[in-house]
Amino acid sequence: MKGLTVTLQLSVSRPRLAAGLARAALGLALSGAAALAIAQDTLKIGAIYSTSGPGSFLGAPEERALRMRVDEVNKAGGWNGRKLEVIVYDTEGNTGKAAQQMRRLATVDNVHVIFGPSSSGESLATIGLANELKVPVLMHGGAEAITKPPTPYVFNTPPSDRIALSGLLAYMKKAGITSVAMLSAADGFGQSGKNVLAEIAPSYGVKVALQEEFNRQDTDITAQVLKAKESNADAMLIWSALPAPVIILRAAQTVGYSKPIFTSYGAGTNDLVAQAGGAAEGLYLYSLRMLSPESVPANDIAKGAITQLSAEYMQRYKVPAPVYSQHAFDAFLILEKAVAKITGPLTRDAIRDAIEKVEVSGTNGYFRFSPQNHGGLDAQSRSFVMLRSVKGKWVAAE
Repeated sequence: MKGLTVTLQLSVSRPRLAAGLARAALGLALSGAAALAIAQDTLKIGAIYSTSGPGSFLGAPEERALRMRVDEVNKAGGWNGRKLEVIVYDTEGNTGKAAQQMRRLATVDNVHVIFGPSSSGESLATIGLANELKVPVLMHGGAEAITKPPTPYVFNTPPSDRIALSGLLAYMKKAGITSVAMLSAADGFGQSGKNVLAEIAPSYGVKVALQEEFNRQDTDITAQVLKAKESNADAMLIWSALPAPVIILRAAQTVGYSKPIFTSYGAGTNDLVAQAGGAAEGLYLYSLRMLSPESVPANDIAKGAITQLSAEYMQRYKVPAPVYSQHAFDAFLILEKAVAKITGPLTRDAIRDAIEKVEVSGTNGYFRFSPQNHGGLDAQSRSFVMLRSVKGKWVAAE
């Protein structure tokens, strides 16, 4: 009887079970449809920024600028009704973490596009992964090799070191400087700058009299500065992000280096002058123009974007916009223009294809992307201005 009872209970419960399964299946289908609808109505932006550690002077303002723009767009109803979601991970300036986080954003968080990494070294280390994952990435490094040669899914927002060095060497030539001693960081940004300088300096009539390297976190770079002094070059060129340029300037003051010193846009911040103090007096900086908004003429093609970033950042954070916030700001402008071009489903490949057709005025100059130019900028984009440190402030150089 027990067996029969069990059989009867099962036979009675089967219709109920079937009905329950049907209801569950319907529920799953509806929830899946809702999830799909959410995915279609939301654009997910991932970002890998060095918001802590030695690269935080890059990553922290980049994250702030990105969140600021996302919030402003969402308050206004999104892009044609499409809301934006942002997910940011802190790389701490570590290339291994940058790669792990890029993979997570693409495969777990399922973002449509990625901004960053913040530095050239991290960017160069993740180019292959971005193309493997087939996710469009708008990087923020200055090394030319990030987009030269172009690869399918990697784009960039800052001007390259080739653009910067071409303008800087033209300035040196005009100033009668015929030889230079270069001190460069032993990282992706420094290596790229060193190689580009060696390649193009002769065409400007400038001899590279010395090339010395250092680690960006070194606390004593006096030996390299002494070699620069002994080289009798007409000027010294520092190619590194902070903090090394501060150490070099202090060493140059100590050893009595008296010739002109130029530094790269990788160290172009107010922190450089504040930390170096009197040792920065007279320093030349071929700078991104966001560092000196007042130097940008009213009719300049970048004036609108620079004014917008300056005003929005001040209103949101109550401090002036740091120079590197412009890389995320421009990436957002580029993405906005790309998404506006897409008429079909919003996919990673659709975004990638659209970015290649974007032309837009940003804070870094005028971008013209193409299959051959994934950096978007060139020598005609007017990305830089020559500044000089005078009494603790950056002013336009003569």
